[in-house]
Amino acid sequence: MSQRIPFTIITGFLGAGKTTLLKRLLIAEHGHRLAVIMNEFGEISIDSELVQDDVEDGIVEMKNGCVCCEIREDLVTGITQLLEKRRAGTVDFDHIVMETTGLANPGPIAQTLGEGVLKELVQLDGVVTVVDAYHAQIQLDEYQEIQEQIGVADIIVLNKIDLVDSDNLAAVQHRLAGMNTQADIHIAEDCNVEPGPLLQLSAHSLDKLEKTSHARTSDGPVVDLHRDHENHTHLEGVHSISIEVSEPLVHDCLMDWFTFLIIGYSDRLLRYKGILNFKDRDERIVFQGMHSLFEARSDREWRADETRSTRIVFIGKDLPEDEIRQGIQRCIAADQAVTTLS
Repeated sequence: MSQRIPFTIITGFLGAGKTTLLKRLLIAEHGHRLAVIMNEFGEISIDSELVQDDVEDGIVEMKNGCVCCEIREDLVTGITQLLEKRRAGTVDFDHIVMETTGLANPGPIAQTLGEGVLKELVQLDGVVTVVDAYHAQIQLDEYQEIQEQIGVADIIVLNKIDLVDSDNLAAVQHRLAGMNTQADIHIAEDCNVEPGPLLQLSAHSLDKLEKTSHARTSDGPVVDLHRDHENHTHLEGVHSISIEVSEPLVHDCLMDWFTFLIIGYSDRLLRYKGILNFKDRDERIVFQGMHSLFEARSDREWRADETRSTRIVFIGKDLPEDEIRQGIQRCIAADQAVTTLS
């Protein structure tokens, strides 16, 4: 199979600054040849001096080698046709960036990239969510869409920080970090951020999972499976559940439990990933998923000098936290199978 093209999704609520960020990516000298997908060219003002050529209807080539294109068909057809143009030599790019609409949940888009023909053609590199710092608190209270956009994010660009004071900025950062313990938060005015990190995430690659498997203690503590958490409350519908357990788990039990969890709650499971420590196995298992798409494989053998433990992070909406913790707890017991997830 030929190398898959990295694919970045840029999402964010209405007016957050997605188009501004797209324009910065189009004109920046970041070393990538981007194909930027948008609904209409009219949504972004492209200065004429930046345009190299109109390749064909619906595609504009920039002087820095990027191409800007509209997709008028459905997503699968549009991306497939764009890649066919690349193979034919009509356009040349090494990375695709797509902007969602302000009210879109990017989860189903990401899931589409991992299914069917697109699974062999593109690799989801990451989800970048742009958040309006000035309106964030109100929007988070009122709109489910922005909560979902934050839940699936690998990087959050907290934009318009010049419109809020330091106390309000800190409050927004704390709230976002509590919703998604795994996303890096980049603060910005007018989406002026370094473009390189946005295009080199490999956030959905199992090879990079170890670096991000720990919940970041600065954003929220890792809660041990056995720790009393009666006082643990969530202010958001979307929240993170971070679990670390030192005892080895029973493989078949956990896989059965994962299956029941995904079947029952795939629409609420925005992101999940971790490293698994199984009884009677010397290999670490790394896994990650989004909604019903789930991927796991052996990573390497546990080293003699490292502590063997299972570390899992679930990010989702209204997840049954007690049942999730109890399900993992049951998989510590050697012969107990999980048969239901009520």
